[in-house]
Amino acid sequence: MREATMLVPKAFRNEYETFLRETGFDNPNPQALLMDLASLSMEVYLKEIAWLSEFIGRIEKAKRAAA
Repeated sequence: MREATMLVPKAFRNEYETFLRETGFDNPNPQALLMDLASLSMEVYLKEIAWLSEFIGRIEKAKRAAA
């Protein structure tokens, strides 16, 4: 089974790249990174998981608004 790739829209790219630099992560796919962090430890990465969840939600909301 292949993992779906979420492309970060241009309007959100700088924000996501800043998040990656600040946290030291390097996954260009926010959904895949969220799943990786959730599988490792909810307690250790709780702040990052919350940020990614909210970020992905905003991307999805922007996509719906544009449709």
